[in-house]
Amino acid sequence: MRIHTPTFILALASFASAQGFLQISIGVRETGFAGSAVGTVGADGGTNGGIEFVNQDAQTLPLDGQWHTFTFDFATDPITGFAGASANSILEGTYGVLEHIRVLNSGGVTAPITLLVDDVTDTTTTGGAVNFGDFEAYAPGDLVMFRQAGFSGSTGTNLMTGSTAAVQNTFPSGVQSYQHDFQFVDNSTTRWARITSFNSTNLPNPVVRFDDNSVVTFRLLGYTDCQPDLGFQGPGAVNGVFCGDGLNAAEASTVHFTGAPAGAIGAITVSLFGLPDLPIIGGTVASGAGFLFSIPLFADANGQANLTIGGDATMVDFALQGVFLDSSVTQGVAFSNAFQAQFGI
Repeated sequence: MRIHTPTFILALASFASAQGFLQISIGVRETGFAGSAVGTVGADGGTNGGIEFVNQDAQTLPLDGQWHTFTFDFATDPITGFAGASANSILEGTYGVLEHIRVLNSGGVTAPITLLVDDVTDTTTTGGAVNFGDFEAYAPGDLVMFRQAGFSGSTGTNLMTGSTAAVQNTFPSGVQSYQHDFQFVDNSTTRWARITSFNSTNLPNPVVRFDDNSVVTFRLLGYTDCQPDLGFQGPGAVNGVFCGDGLNAAEASTVHFTGAPAGAIGAITVSLFGLPDLPIIGGTVASGAGFLFSIPLFADANGQANLTIGGDATMVDFALQGVFLDSSVTQGVAFSNAFQAQFGI
């Protein structure tokens, strides 16, 4: 088979829209209207009061392995009643609770979904930005703020059994974020998951303001497919994951690296897959005998780096690996684990 390297370079440069996608909105509980005495952002506001949707199903999350920011403006977004006596499509009271994230399977996704949440923030004119959900103070595996997707009785039948939720530290977003794993029972585009904060173990029922020009934001990252990990990590502490919705035409996946020195100069090596490995500078380039080219990459102040790669219909496999200048290792170069990038499938 002839390999057209320029096609692959074009794929690297394109940020293709992922085929897999979900619609995201939130539900808030009117605890202030129901008599709750708690109005401090992020505090436990309780479970009394009706639930209203905010900007229902109006924002899209592509399952491309990238972080995306979602914004809900209580002064301007449409409100739709969901459940409870006070759910009348009007926000009542000056504060309430972020009761759930609504995840609609608008793309008809049937594969298992991983959804990461981070930086849940309420910004008001008086109080400024209060980030009450960065998950940094908790241990990996802890249940914080949101229950697993299958917990809610209102949407549990939409999901396969076995959904999980826990703090994780694999994907770069600060140090930690919050991971959900779940799967819809079929490709119906009306099925949704209610990822609720109802009496969670840590940070349950977090208060958000409805007044004072309140805007709630958070970041989400979703994927359904990760490229195979080939190993070869080290020397150094750089580690990576390569996830999205695949690398076929109109798909996209993102390589995430952590553990590089802050601001380090680096690169991703691109080699034809399946050729002999190449020992070099204290490490090993996977399939290095088939080396084609490298792509410059720079770590941020947290030692993290990302690159999104658009898919291509050409069926060909490459080996990708990160290398970064690192004065803490003997020969000055740190090597990440490598990935088999499977295009066209």
